[in-house]
Amino acid sequence: MDPDHPTDHSEAPPPPEEARPTRTARLRQQATELGERAATELEQRRRKQPLVELAVTYYDRDKEAIASVLGAAIALRLYLFIIPVVAMIVGLAIALLGKDSVDRALTSNGISGTLAHDISSAASGSRGAGLALFIVALWLTLWAGRSLTKVLAASAGRAWRMDAKETKATMIATGAITGTVTLMFGATLVLNRLRDKHGFAADTTSWAVTGVLFAGAWFLVTWALPRKTTDPGALLPGAAFMGVTLTALQWFMQFYLPDKITRANEFAGQLGMSMAALGYLFLMGRLIAVSFVIDAVVFERLGSLSRLVFAVPVIRAIPRRYPAVARFFDLNPSAEADPGSPPASPAAPA
Repeated sequence: MDPDHPTDHSEAPPPPEEARPTRTARLRQQATELGERAATELEQRRRKQPLVELAVTYYDRDKEAIASVLGAAIALRLYLFIIPVVAMIVGLAIALLGKDSVDRALTSNGISGTLAHDISSAASGSRGAGLALFIVALWLTLWAGRSLTKVLAASAGRAWRMDAKETKATMIATGAITGTVTLMFGATLVLNRLRDKHGFAADTTSWAVTGVLFAGAWFLVTWALPRKTTDPGALLPGAAFMGVTLTALQWFMQFYLPDKITRANEFAGQLGMSMAALGYLFLMGRLIAVSFVIDAVVFERLGSLSRLVFAVPVIRAIPRRYPAVARFFDLNPSAEADPGSPPASPAAPA
């Protein structure tokens, strides 16, 4: 070896090893694997268990129909609808009964605070002023009812996967929904009065009546809205859901929440009542949007109660003999052969 030209036998440095994944990357990878595993397990359960299939279908349809967004829009329209309805009732009471009767009604129904003061001040006018208030409030109620009907029709149409042209609100639907919702509001006031006056027996019975009233009224409301079938049996699941949930929500607002709010100071109590009213309307709007999705999904996956009824041997002959009955309940040969299956080609909306 030449000392003047030494040979370098040292090897080149090894390439740097790949950087190990960070803790965040490992957690992300584990989460992805768990998600894929859960999706696979859910898909297997969907094939084996009809209830899981129904729940997953509902969840997908709820997102597709943007039910949460439309529920908030419904809540806003409900707020704008309730204000003229209250003014209409107050105006009618002033025109027919006078200020003294209105004050007694406020006291007997437990209405106090700013709301009672405002209503009493409005009632201080003459009967003619009350009649004028009633007429103006009636016009505003119809206007707000049309706005409410439009958003209800849009929400129902998206739940049933209908085109925008098929979900337009008609004047008949506007009148039916405005009248039904107004009657629901008035009937609720009457039932609240009965509960306060007649004790436990009337209280228990009135809550059952409230549930039936809400279910029946909501059945009429959804009947006036667009859907992909003329079968009224398709509306029963949503009506039953609304009857139960609205009654529970009414109980919470009337019995549980006021006791909690009255324990707060005056400012917090008024703020709490305002927040409770807004929360009530938001929850009600969300439940309404959910009921549309329930009707559509249950009908498409399980069929309707009408088909089970008309599958009975004696009753089965009725739609064959009377075609109008078959058209009304959206019965067709495939439905008669398999009463639990959804229709192959749904009829146009009523």
